[in-house]
Amino acid sequence: MQAAVRTAAVRTAGALTAVIALLTALVGTAGPARAAAALPGGKANWVVSVGYMDLASKSNYRNWVRLGYYAFQPDGTVVTNYWSWNQRDQPVRVNALTADCGGEVPTCPVRTVEGFTGDPTGGFRGTFGRTSDGRLAVTWTATASGAALAQPLTEYWNLTTGLADGKAARITSPTFYGAYGNDVTVPAAGAFSSYTANFGVGYGSNASLSRTSRATMSRLVQDARYGAEPYRGAFVVAKASSSDPATRQGIVGREGTGGGWTFGAAADPWRLCSGDPCMGWVQHNTSCAAADGDTARVRYIGEVGGGRRNTEEYWCRTLAQGQPCYAYNSHPRPLLQVIDDSGEFQGWVGVEAFTHVATRTGQPDGNWIAGYWGIFDMVSADLKPEIPS
Repeated sequence: MQAAVRTAAVRTAGALTAVIALLTALVGTAGPARAAAALPGGKANWVVSVGYMDLASKSNYRNWVRLGYYAFQPDGTVVTNYWSWNQRDQPVRVNALTADCGGEVPTCPVRTVEGFTGDPTGGFRGTFGRTSDGRLAVTWTATASGAALAQPLTEYWNLTTGLADGKAARITSPTFYGAYGNDVTVPAAGAFSSYTANFGVGYGSNASLSRTSRATMSRLVQDARYGAEPYRGAFVVAKASSSDPATRQGIVGREGTGGGWTFGAAADPWRLCSGDPCMGWVQHNTSCAAADGDTARVRYIGEVGGGRRNTEEYWCRTLAQGQPCYAYNSHPRPLLQVIDDSGEFQGWVGVEAFTHVATRTGQPDGNWIAGYWGIFDMVSADLKPEIPS
């Protein structure tokens, strides 16, 4: 299976490299020459998570998430290529790597959301500028191939500059950051976008979007610049309000990502896989509820495909019921690495597209309220994520 995965990765990596190489060429054919425009925060290349998460009473569990690249040009044009998932499509988990990390970490498939190991599934072309109140306005007017959209799609981003000593910048939707809890303010229609997108976060620099800029798993564990950093951020998610079937409802909450742990901690470091490029960790004393008293959580992160792609998966160990691996309702999280101007890794932006499946068949069971659909950042202190103290 490992050989098959690596063969597929080679095929898709080549195709994605071509896609990324075309980003600049595509914007160059967008139309007549434009006046020079200031790049957002002076940064050309961005990794961005966007989504629509709302109360179930409003969305009817039609949440969606999108993860991709934004490439801005000085002529005022911009291109995105992305992967997207819609809750109503019930995307499933697929094996991407094999985690043979040894020690306490179980040897299991590392799964991601279907489609993320292949080429981007969509794209837009458009223009950008600044609003009178200083926000970044991005207007998508065509598909990546140049076909005009029936209606332009505009996003209004809050822009934060000067991060990591000026080597990175950030864009966020109006209420992406805030207190953790189950009462997140969902932006009113039009506050963030002219279409359904209502939450988003992204980071930009002038580093290449190609695979050559991506930090390897071994660097993250073994290099002191990365292994000692507690990457943290915010996770805005559509989920159930509680585990009580009698009272729970579909809400939008905000949680923390990452934590106080580090990849290279001397006492309990993540373990590198011996085969595929991944790492694993057994995190003890977590919030996992277990009748058997086992509150450990199994975590994996691995490299997939080309570009800046990684993928994360985690699950409560007790769910495996004595087996080494849990094959059902894990948390799959496609990721894109944040790389600053100097080529240093600074964390990730990501999405979660969690479809609930039946533990008898492994197939989607239509249990909409049990899903987790959200976007997040998980970044270094240099990027100053706005997290509660």
